Amino acid sequence: MISLFNTLGFEPKLVLFDLDGTLLDSLPDLYSASLSMANSLKITPPSLAQVEQWIGNGAAVLVQRVLANQFQPVAVDPRFDRALALFMDAYQHLASRQSRLYSGVEALLSELHQHQVMQGVITNKPSRFTEPLLSQFGILHYFDLVYSGDRFTEKKPHPMPLLKAAQQMGLSLEECLMVGDSSNDINAAKACGMPCLGVRGGYNHGRDVAECQPDWVVDHL
Repeated sequence: MISLFNTLGFEPKLVLFDLDGTLLDSLPDLYSASLSMANSLKITPPSLAQVEQWIGNGAAVLVQRVLANQFQPVAVDPRFDRALALFMDAYQHLASRQSRLYSGVEALLSELHQHQVMQGVITNKPSRFTEPLLSQFGILHYFDLVYSGDRFTEKKPHPMPLLKAAQQMGLSLEECLMVGDSSNDINAAKACGMPCLGVRGGYNHGRDVAECQPDWVVDHL
């Protein structure tokens, strides 16, 4: 039995991973793209700490937070469309310059694959970035499914992507495991009754992921 199963006490047939903050440390490039956007718009640039707390709900929400210079964005900002385009273009050029896989990630994915455990990625990141990043870091081939934030009408913390993943693989929710670093991942899993593992050290809006009360918590993968 591999170390993850020892931690869980059961063997899931499908393990679903969040991307940013769970598999990939993408904060440096998201911060650089946010700075580039802010400088182009001549607005107050965010700090690294602010961006770390603001990411996790997808690019559009991050842009809204940078525009508002606070976690809670304003309802309507006339600069939004241009700001989002600037951010996306900047991130397109920066997305893998400083990002890195967290320690232990590739070894875990390989071990799960060797034990014939199905694997998937469910992220709020736009699809134009998700698979290229997974491919560039050499881990795309491990995944049986990849759902980005624009795949469905709802994204995490809504449970829809998790429900769709279990359905696609012909599994019950109890046979799956959601692994993530933030409330978006844990709340999505709890909303549909899927077992969930919280990973510390990612991006959870400045809070310990244990506060979300996942079924299990680990310090790192």
